[in-house]
Amino acid sequence: MTLDRDEALALARELVGMSPAAETEVTVESTVDRFVRYAQVGPTQAADRERVDVAIRVRVVRNGACGEARAEASTLERATLRHTLAHALELAEASVAPGAVVPFGGPVEVEESAAAPNTLAHGFEAKADAVQKALAVAGAHGLEPAGLFQTLATSRALVNSAGRAVFGATSRASFSLVASSESSSGFADTLDADVARLDVDGTIARAVDDALRSRNPRALEPGSYEVVLAPHAASALLLFFAYEGFSARALAERTSFLVDRVGTQVVGSDFTLVDDARHPQNPGWLFDGEGTPRERLVLFDRGRALGPVSDRAHASWTGGRSTGHALPQPSAEGALPQNLVVAPGTASVDELLRRVERGLFVTHLHYVNPIEPHELVLTGVLRHAAWLVEQGRIVAPVAGLRFTDGLLRALGDLRGVGARVERASGSFDAEMATPALHLGSLEFTSTTRGT
Repeated sequence: MTLDRDEALALARELVGMSPAAETEVTVESTVDRFVRYAQVGPTQAADRERVDVAIRVRVVRNGACGEARAEASTLERATLRHTLAHALELAEASVAPGAVVPFGGPVEVEESAAAPNTLAHGFEAKADAVQKALAVAGAHGLEPAGLFQTLATSRALVNSAGRAVFGATSRASFSLVASSESSSGFADTLDADVARLDVDGTIARAVDDALRSRNPRALEPGSYEVVLAPHAASALLLFFAYEGFSARALAERTSFLVDRVGTQVVGSDFTLVDDARHPQNPGWLFDGEGTPRERLVLFDRGRALGPVSDRAHASWTGGRSTGHALPQPSAEGALPQNLVVAPGTASVDELLRRVERGLFVTHLHYVNPIEPHELVLTGVLRHAAWLVEQGRIVAPVAGLRFTDGLLRALGDLRGVGARVERASGSFDAEMATPALHLGSLEFTSTTRGT
Protein backbone atom coordinates (compact mmCIF):
# COMPACT_ATOMS: atom_id res chain seq x y z
CA MET A 1 0.00 0.00 0.00
CA THR A 2 1.06 3.60 -0.49
CA LEU A 3 1.62 5.87 2.48
CA ASP A 4 -1.54 7.65 3.56
CA ARG A 5 -1.85 11.37 4.25
CA ASP A 6 -1.03 11.25 7.94
CA GLU A 7 2.00 8.95 7.52
CA ALA A 8 3.51 10.89 4.65
CA LEU A 9 3.01 14.36 6.14
CA ALA A 10 4.27 13.25 9.55
CA LEU A 11 7.49 11.88 8.05
CA ALA A 12 8.06 15.01 5.97
CA ARG A 13 7.44 17.29 8.96
CA GLU A 14 9.81 15.21 11.10
CA LEU A 15 12.65 15.67 8.62
CA VAL A 16 11.99 19.39 8.15
CA GLY A 17 12.10 19.76 11.94
CA MET A 18 15.48 18.00 12.10
CA SER A 19 17.12 20.39 9.64
CA PRO A 20 19.18 23.36 10.86
CA ALA A 21 19.15 24.93 7.37
CA ALA A 22 17.69 28.33 6.60
CA GLU A 23 15.12 26.58 4.40
CA THR A 24 14.24 22.93 3.99
CA GLU A 25 11.76 21.11 1.78
CA VAL A 26 10.93 17.41 1.96
CA THR A 27 8.96 15.37 -0.55
CA VAL A 28 7.83 11.87 0.40
CA GLU A 29 6.56 9.71 -2.44
CA SER A 30 5.39 6.11 -2.21
CA THR A 31 4.47 3.88 -5.13
CA VAL A 32 2.85 0.52 -5.75
CA ASP A 33 3.74 -0.73 -9.22
CA ARG A 34 2.46 -4.07 -10.52
CA PHE A 35 3.04 -5.13 -14.10
CA VAL A 36 3.16 -8.10 -16.44
CA ARG A 37 5.01 -8.06 -19.76
CA TYR A 38 3.96 -10.78 -22.13
CA ALA A 39 4.74 -12.28 -25.52
CA GLN A 40 3.75 -15.33 -27.52
CA VAL A 41 5.21 -17.67 -24.89
CA GLY A 42 3.14 -16.01 -22.16
CA PRO A 43 4.34 -13.72 -19.36
CA THR A 44 7.99 -12.77 -19.80
CA GLN A 45 8.42 -10.44 -16.83
CA ALA A 46 6.33 -9.61 -13.78
CA ALA A 47 6.93 -7.45 -10.74
CA ASP A 48 5.09 -6.23 -7.66
CA ARG A 49 7.05 -3.26 -6.39
CA GLU A 50 6.41 -1.08 -3.38
CA ARG A 51 8.79 1.82 -3.08
CA VAL A 52 9.16 4.89 -0.89
CA ASP A 53 11.34 7.78 -2.08
CA VAL A 54 12.25 10.72 0.13
CA ALA A 55 13.72 13.82 -1.51
CA ILE A 56 15.25 16.42 0.81
CA ARG A 57 15.95 19.84 -0.62
CA VAL A 58 17.80 22.36 1.55
CA ARG A 59 19.02 25.92 1.31
CA VAL A 60 21.82 27.16 3.52
CA VAL A 61 22.41 30.90 3.77
CA ARG A 62 25.81 32.13 4.94
CA ASN A 63 27.78 35.33 4.41
CA GLY A 64 25.19 36.67 2.01
CA ALA A 65 25.41 33.63 -0.25
CA CYS A 66 22.95 30.77 -0.63
CA GLY A 67 23.81 27.16 -1.21
CA GLU A 68 21.11 24.81 -2.48
CA ALA A 69 21.15 21.04 -2.90
CA ARG A 70 18.96 17.96 -2.99
CA ALA A 71 19.58 14.43 -1.74
CA GLU A 72 17.35 11.38 -1.97
CA ALA A 73 16.74 8.15 -0.07
CA SER A 74 14.65 5.08 -0.89
CA THR A 75 14.04 3.78 2.61
CA LEU A 76 12.24 4.89 5.77
CA GLU A 77 15.08 3.72 8.00
CA ARG A 78 15.73 6.74 10.20
CA ALA A 79 19.53 6.45 10.23
CA THR A 80 19.52 6.55 6.42
CA LEU A 81 17.18 9.53 6.38
CA ARG A 82 19.38 11.41 8.85
CA HIS A 83 22.38 10.64 6.66
CA THR A 84 20.47 11.86 3.59
CA LEU A 85 19.65 15.14 5.36
CA ALA A 86 23.28 15.56 6.41
CA HIS A 87 24.42 14.90 2.85
CA ALA A 88 22.04 17.51 1.46
CA LEU A 89 23.28 20.02 4.04
CA GLU A 90 26.90 19.26 3.17
CA LEU A 91 26.26 19.73 -0.54
CA ALA A 92 24.41 22.99 0.06
CA GLU A 93 27.20 24.34 2.27
CA ALA A 94 29.69 23.69 -0.52
CA SER A 95 27.61 25.24 -3.29
CA VAL A 96 26.47 28.70 -4.29
CA ALA A 97 23.12 28.97 -6.02
CA PRO A 98 23.33 30.80 -9.36
CA GLY A 99 21.54 34.15 -9.31
CA ALA A 100 18.71 35.09 -7.01
CA VAL A 101 17.12 32.24 -5.10
CA VAL A 102 13.37 32.28 -4.64
CA PRO A 103 12.25 31.56 -1.06
CA PHE A 104 9.97 28.58 -0.56
CA GLY A 105 6.26 29.27 -0.75
CA GLY A 106 4.11 29.43 2.38
CA PRO A 107 0.81 27.75 3.28
CA VAL A 108 -1.67 26.99 0.51
CA GLU A 109 -4.96 25.16 0.19
CA VAL A 110 -4.93 22.22 -2.20
CA GLU A 111 -7.82 19.84 -2.68
CA GLU A 112 -6.78 16.27 -2.10
CA SER A 113 -6.67 13.66 -4.84
CA ALA A 114 -6.89 9.92 -4.30
CA ALA A 115 -5.79 6.81 -6.15
CA ALA A 116 -8.57 4.67 -7.59
CA PRO A 117 -9.16 1.79 -5.15
CA ASN A 118 -9.63 -0.68 -8.01
CA THR A 119 -6.23 0.21 -9.43
CA LEU A 120 -4.48 0.05 -6.08
CA ALA A 121 -5.91 -3.41 -5.36
CA HIS A 122 -5.56 -4.92 -8.84
CA GLY A 123 -3.53 -8.12 -8.67
CA PHE A 124 -1.85 -10.59 -10.98
CA GLU A 125 -4.78 -12.98 -11.30
CA ALA A 126 -6.89 -10.30 -12.99
CA LYS A 127 -3.96 -9.30 -15.18
CA ALA A 128 -3.44 -12.93 -16.19
CA ASP A 129 -7.02 -13.16 -17.46
CA ALA A 130 -6.45 -10.24 -19.85
CA VAL A 131 -3.07 -11.59 -20.99
CA GLN A 132 -4.55 -15.04 -21.72
CA LYS A 133 -7.31 -13.44 -23.76
CA ALA A 134 -4.78 -11.43 -25.81
CA LEU A 135 -2.70 -14.55 -26.46
CA ALA A 136 -5.75 -16.57 -27.49
CA VAL A 137 -7.22 -13.99 -29.87
CA ALA A 138 -3.89 -13.16 -31.53
CA GLY A 139 -2.95 -16.82 -31.79
CA ALA A 140 -6.26 -17.72 -33.38
CA HIS A 141 -5.38 -15.37 -36.25
CA GLY A 142 -1.77 -16.49 -36.64
CA LEU A 143 -0.35 -13.32 -35.07
CA GLU A 144 2.44 -12.91 -32.55
CA PRO A 145 1.34 -10.94 -29.46
CA ALA A 146 3.40 -8.74 -27.14
CA GLY A 147 2.31 -6.20 -24.59
CA LEU A 148 2.14 -4.86 -21.07
CA PHE A 149 -0.49 -4.73 -18.33
CA GLN A 150 0.44 -2.29 -15.56
CA THR A 151 -1.25 -0.72 -12.56
CA LEU A 152 0.46 2.11 -10.69
CA ALA A 153 -0.60 4.09 -7.62
CA THR A 154 1.44 6.89 -6.07
CA SER A 155 1.03 9.16 -3.06
CA ARG A 156 3.04 12.33 -2.54
CA ALA A 157 3.48 14.74 0.35
CA LEU A 158 5.45 18.00 0.23
CA VAL A 159 6.32 19.97 3.36
CA ASN A 160 8.65 22.94 3.71
CA SER A 161 9.95 25.15 6.48
CA ALA A 162 7.81 28.09 5.27
CA GLY A 163 4.64 26.29 6.36
CA ARG A 164 3.60 24.64 3.12
CA ALA A 165 2.14 21.13 3.53
CA VAL A 166 0.26 19.38 0.71
CA PHE A 167 -0.70 15.79 -0.03
CA GLY A 168 -2.26 13.91 -2.92
CA ALA A 169 -2.38 10.60 -4.73
CA THR A 170 -2.80 9.45 -8.30
CA SER A 171 -3.23 6.17 -10.14
CA ARG A 172 -2.72 4.87 -13.65
CA ALA A 173 -3.73 1.63 -15.32
CA SER A 174 -2.73 0.57 -18.82
CA PHE A 175 -3.08 -2.42 -21.08
CA SER A 176 -1.39 -2.65 -24.49
CA LEU A 177 -1.04 -5.15 -27.30
CA VAL A 178 1.14 -5.32 -30.39
CA ALA A 179 -0.09 -8.05 -32.73
CA SER A 180 2.27 -8.78 -35.62
CA SER A 181 2.79 -10.94 -38.68
CA GLU A 182 5.76 -11.12 -41.06
CA SER A 183 4.53 -8.09 -43.02
CA SER A 184 2.30 -6.16 -40.63
CA SER A 185 1.59 -5.12 -37.07
CA GLY A 186 -1.23 -3.51 -35.15
CA PHE A 187 -0.95 -1.61 -31.89
CA ALA A 188 -3.60 -0.53 -29.42
CA ASP A 189 -3.65 0.49 -25.79
CA THR A 190 -6.13 1.63 -23.17
CA LEU A 191 -5.30 3.99 -20.29
CA ASP A 192 -7.27 5.20 -17.29
CA ALA A 193 -6.87 6.14 -13.65
CA ASP A 194 -9.32 3.34 -12.76
CA VAL A 195 -8.41 -0.13 -14.00
CA ALA A 196 -12.10 -1.05 -14.04
CA ARG A 197 -12.63 1.37 -16.93
CA LEU A 198 -10.00 -0.15 -19.22
CA ASP A 199 -11.38 -1.46 -22.51
CA VAL A 200 -9.29 -4.63 -22.69
CA ASP A 201 -11.54 -6.44 -25.18
CA GLY A 202 -11.69 -3.44 -27.50
CA THR A 203 -7.93 -2.98 -27.34
CA ILE A 204 -7.28 -6.60 -28.30
CA ALA A 205 -9.79 -6.45 -31.14
CA ARG A 206 -8.34 -3.21 -32.52
CA ALA A 207 -4.71 -4.39 -32.49
CA VAL A 208 -5.60 -7.72 -34.12
CA ASP A 209 -7.83 -6.13 -36.74
CA ASP A 210 -5.18 -3.56 -37.68
CA ALA A 211 -2.54 -6.27 -38.01
CA LEU A 212 -4.76 -8.37 -40.27
CA ARG A 213 -5.86 -5.49 -42.49
CA SER A 214 -2.35 -4.06 -42.92
CA ARG A 215 -0.66 -7.18 -44.29
CA ASN A 216 1.48 -6.82 -47.42
CA PRO A 217 1.68 -3.01 -47.40
CA ARG A 218 2.06 -0.97 -50.56
CA ALA A 219 5.15 1.20 -51.08
CA LEU A 220 4.36 4.89 -51.56
CA GLU A 221 6.61 7.63 -52.81
CA PRO A 222 7.47 10.43 -50.37
CA GLY A 223 5.46 13.62 -50.76
CA SER A 224 2.74 15.75 -49.26
CA TYR A 225 -0.27 13.74 -48.14
CA GLU A 226 -3.55 14.65 -46.53
CA VAL A 227 -3.69 12.76 -43.21
CA VAL A 228 -6.09 11.62 -40.55
CA LEU A 229 -4.18 11.00 -37.33
CA ALA A 230 -5.67 8.57 -34.83
CA PRO A 231 -5.40 9.80 -31.21
CA HIS A 232 -2.17 7.90 -30.53
CA ALA A 233 -0.51 9.40 -33.61
CA ALA A 234 -1.85 12.87 -32.81
CA SER A 235 -0.47 12.71 -29.27
CA ALA A 236 3.04 11.95 -30.54
CA LEU A 237 3.00 15.36 -32.25
CA LEU A 238 0.95 17.50 -29.89
CA LEU A 239 2.99 16.61 -26.81
CA PHE A 240 5.76 18.78 -28.22
CA PHE A 241 3.66 21.79 -27.25
CA ALA A 242 4.55 20.80 -23.69
CA TYR A 243 8.18 19.88 -24.34
CA GLU A 244 9.12 22.80 -26.56
CA GLY A 245 6.69 25.67 -26.38
CA PHE A 246 4.54 26.62 -23.43
CA SER A 247 7.21 27.19 -20.78
CA ALA A 248 7.49 30.79 -19.57
CA ARG A 249 11.24 30.30 -19.38
CA ALA A 250 11.43 29.18 -23.02
CA LEU A 251 9.38 32.21 -24.02
CA ALA A 252 11.65 34.56 -22.06
CA GLU A 253 14.72 32.97 -23.64
CA ARG A 254 13.04 33.28 -27.07
CA THR A 255 13.35 29.56 -27.83
CA SER A 256 9.58 29.02 -27.88
CA PHE A 257 7.20 29.11 -30.83
CA LEU A 258 5.17 31.58 -28.71
CA VAL A 259 7.67 34.37 -29.35
CA ASP A 260 5.70 37.27 -30.90
CA ARG A 261 2.64 35.02 -31.19
CA VAL A 262 0.89 35.21 -27.80
CA GLY A 263 -2.68 36.32 -28.40
CA THR A 264 -2.56 35.71 -32.15
CA GLN A 265 -4.20 33.12 -34.39
CA VAL A 266 -1.52 30.46 -34.85
CA VAL A 267 -3.35 27.27 -35.90
CA GLY A 268 -6.79 26.26 -37.16
CA SER A 269 -9.81 27.67 -35.36
CA ASP A 270 -11.14 24.18 -34.51
CA PHE A 271 -8.16 23.56 -32.23
CA THR A 272 -8.50 24.21 -28.49
CA LEU A 273 -5.90 22.84 -26.08
CA VAL A 274 -5.99 23.04 -22.28
CA ASP A 275 -3.77 21.89 -19.45
CA ASP A 276 -6.10 20.52 -16.79
CA ALA A 277 -4.99 18.21 -13.99
CA ARG A 278 -8.63 17.76 -12.98
CA HIS A 279 -9.83 16.50 -16.36
CA PRO A 280 -11.29 13.00 -15.95
CA GLN A 281 -9.55 11.70 -19.08
CA ASN A 282 -6.07 12.88 -18.15
CA PRO A 283 -5.94 13.60 -14.41
CA GLY A 284 -2.74 14.44 -12.57
CA TRP A 285 -1.26 15.99 -9.48
CA LEU A 286 -3.23 18.93 -8.12
CA PHE A 287 -0.04 20.62 -6.93
CA ASP A 288 3.29 21.01 -8.67
CA GLY A 289 6.89 20.28 -7.72
CA GLU A 290 6.92 23.34 -5.43
CA GLY A 291 3.59 22.51 -3.78
CA THR A 292 1.74 25.26 -5.65
CA PRO A 293 -1.87 24.48 -6.67
CA ARG A 294 -2.16 23.68 -10.37
CA GLU A 295 -4.36 25.96 -12.44
CA ARG A 296 -6.43 24.93 -15.42
CA LEU A 297 -5.03 26.91 -18.34
CA VAL A 298 -6.25 27.34 -21.90
CA LEU A 299 -3.16 27.14 -24.11
CA PHE A 300 -4.89 27.42 -27.49
CA ASP A 301 -8.34 28.98 -27.66
CA ARG A 302 -9.90 28.14 -31.05
CA GLY A 303 -6.48 28.38 -32.64
CA ARG A 304 -5.32 31.48 -30.78
CA ALA A 305 -2.14 30.96 -28.74
CA LEU A 306 -2.33 31.87 -25.06
CA GLY A 307 -0.10 30.93 -22.14
CA PRO A 308 2.56 30.29 -21.06
CA VAL A 309 2.76 28.15 -17.90
CA SER A 310 4.95 29.38 -15.07
CA ASP A 311 6.61 28.40 -11.81
CA ARG A 312 7.61 30.41 -8.74
CA ALA A 313 11.14 31.06 -9.98
CA HIS A 314 10.05 32.64 -13.23
CA ALA A 315 7.18 34.48 -11.55
CA SER A 316 9.63 36.10 -9.14
CA TRP A 317 11.82 37.31 -12.00
CA THR A 318 8.95 38.81 -13.95
CA GLY A 319 6.72 40.03 -11.15
CA GLY A 320 4.02 37.61 -12.24
CA ARG A 321 2.63 34.54 -10.50
CA SER A 322 3.10 30.82 -10.66
CA THR A 323 0.43 28.86 -12.51
CA GLY A 324 1.42 25.69 -10.63
CA HIS A 325 3.50 24.00 -13.31
CA ALA A 326 6.90 23.64 -11.64
CA LEU A 327 8.89 20.44 -11.90
CA PRO A 328 10.45 19.01 -8.72
CA GLN A 329 13.17 21.40 -7.64
CA PRO A 330 15.91 22.25 -8.19
CA SER A 331 15.33 22.02 -11.93
CA ALA A 332 16.92 23.86 -14.84
CA GLU A 333 14.06 23.07 -17.23
CA GLY A 334 11.44 25.56 -16.13
CA ALA A 335 7.68 24.98 -15.97
CA LEU A 336 5.88 22.44 -18.15
CA PRO A 337 2.22 21.60 -18.83
CA GLN A 338 1.67 17.95 -17.95
CA ASN A 339 -2.05 17.28 -18.40
CA LEU A 340 -2.86 18.26 -21.97
CA VAL A 341 -6.39 17.80 -23.31
CA VAL A 342 -7.64 18.69 -26.82
CA ALA A 343 -11.28 19.74 -27.03
CA PRO A 344 -13.40 17.37 -29.14
CA GLY A 345 -15.03 18.17 -32.44
CA THR A 346 -18.17 16.62 -33.88
CA ALA A 347 -16.99 14.05 -36.44
CA SER A 348 -16.37 10.33 -36.11
CA VAL A 349 -13.13 8.91 -37.49
CA ASP A 350 -15.11 7.41 -40.39
CA GLU A 351 -16.55 10.85 -41.17
CA LEU A 352 -13.07 12.38 -41.14
CA LEU A 353 -11.84 9.68 -43.52
CA ARG A 354 -14.74 10.24 -45.90
CA ARG A 355 -13.53 13.82 -46.40
CA VAL A 356 -10.08 12.70 -47.61
CA GLU A 357 -9.52 12.80 -51.39
CA ARG A 358 -6.14 11.09 -51.34
CA GLY A 359 -4.14 10.69 -48.19
CA LEU A 360 -3.18 8.52 -45.26
CA PHE A 361 -4.83 7.19 -42.14
CA VAL A 362 -2.07 6.98 -39.51
CA THR A 363 -2.53 5.04 -36.26
CA HIS A 364 0.90 5.41 -34.69
CA LEU A 365 4.03 7.54 -35.06
CA HIS A 366 7.41 6.49 -33.74
CA TYR A 367 10.67 8.16 -32.76
CA VAL A 368 9.31 11.68 -33.14
CA ASN A 369 11.94 14.32 -32.40
CA PRO A 370 12.20 18.10 -32.74
CA ILE A 371 14.38 19.76 -35.35
CA GLU A 372 13.58 23.47 -34.97
CA PRO A 373 11.65 25.01 -32.04
CA HIS A 374 10.20 28.25 -33.42
CA GLU A 375 8.00 26.52 -35.98
CA LEU A 376 8.00 23.21 -34.09
CA VAL A 377 9.50 21.30 -36.98
CA LEU A 378 9.35 17.59 -36.10
CA THR A 379 10.46 14.37 -37.71
CA GLY A 380 9.37 10.78 -37.16
CA VAL A 381 8.23 7.61 -38.89
CA LEU A 382 5.06 5.63 -39.44
CA ARG A 383 4.84 2.61 -37.18
CA HIS A 384 2.37 -0.25 -37.14
CA ALA A 385 -0.74 0.01 -39.31
CA ALA A 386 -1.24 2.88 -41.77
CA TRP A 387 -3.46 3.01 -44.85
CA LEU A 388 -3.83 4.82 -48.14
CA VAL A 389 -7.20 6.58 -48.40
CA GLU A 390 -8.71 7.53 -51.76
CA GLN A 391 -12.06 9.24 -52.29
CA GLY A 392 -12.94 8.71 -48.65
CA ARG A 393 -12.22 4.95 -48.65
CA ILE A 394 -9.33 2.92 -47.22
CA VAL A 395 -7.86 1.14 -50.24
CA ALA A 396 -4.53 -0.38 -49.14
CA PRO A 397 -2.05 -0.63 -46.29
CA VAL A 398 1.14 1.37 -46.78
CA ALA A 399 4.79 0.75 -45.96
CA GLY A 400 6.97 2.93 -43.78
CA LEU A 401 7.48 6.63 -44.46
CA ARG A 402 9.34 9.36 -42.60
CA PHE A 403 7.69 12.74 -42.14
CA THR A 404 9.46 16.06 -41.53
CA ASP A 405 7.20 19.06 -41.15
CA GLY A 406 6.29 22.02 -38.97
CA LEU A 407 3.54 21.29 -36.47
CA LEU A 408 2.28 24.87 -36.60
CA ARG A 409 2.09 24.79 -40.39
CA ALA A 410 0.27 21.44 -40.38
CA LEU A 411 -2.26 22.54 -37.74
CA GLY A 412 -2.80 25.74 -39.68
CA ASP A 413 -4.60 23.56 -42.22
CA LEU A 414 -6.67 21.66 -39.67
CA ARG A 415 -9.75 20.36 -41.50
CA GLY A 416 -11.50 18.36 -38.82
CA VAL A 417 -11.43 17.20 -35.19
CA GLY A 418 -12.84 13.91 -33.99
CA ALA A 419 -15.66 13.69 -31.49
CA ARG A 420 -14.13 10.97 -29.32
CA VAL A 421 -11.31 12.00 -26.98
CA GLU A 422 -8.92 9.22 -25.94
CA ARG A 423 -6.07 9.21 -23.46
CA ALA A 424 -2.99 8.19 -25.43
CA SER A 425 0.68 7.73 -24.72
CA GLY A 426 3.03 9.54 -27.05
CA SER A 427 6.65 10.62 -27.20
CA PHE A 428 9.03 10.05 -24.29
CA ASP A 429 6.45 8.10 -22.26
CA ALA A 430 4.25 11.18 -21.77
CA GLU A 431 0.47 11.11 -22.23
CA MET A 432 -2.38 13.38 -23.20
CA ALA A 433 -6.05 13.19 -24.13
CA THR A 434 -6.93 13.98 -27.74
CA PRO A 435 -9.37 13.08 -30.51
CA ALA A 436 -8.37 12.18 -34.04
CA LEU A 437 -7.22 15.08 -36.23
CA HIS A 438 -7.66 15.66 -39.98
CA LEU A 439 -4.79 17.69 -41.45
CA GLY A 440 -4.80 19.10 -44.97
CA SER A 441 -1.22 17.96 -45.49
CA LEU A 442 1.82 16.44 -43.83
CA GLU A 443 5.15 16.30 -45.63
CA PHE A 444 6.70 12.84 -45.92
CA THR A 445 10.34 13.17 -46.92
CA SER A 446 11.64 9.60 -47.34
CA THR A 447 10.79 5.94 -47.05
CA THR A 448 11.94 3.64 -44.28
CA ARG A 449 12.23 0.56 -46.44
CA GLY A 450 15.37 -1.41 -45.74
CA THR A 451 16.03 0.37 -42.43
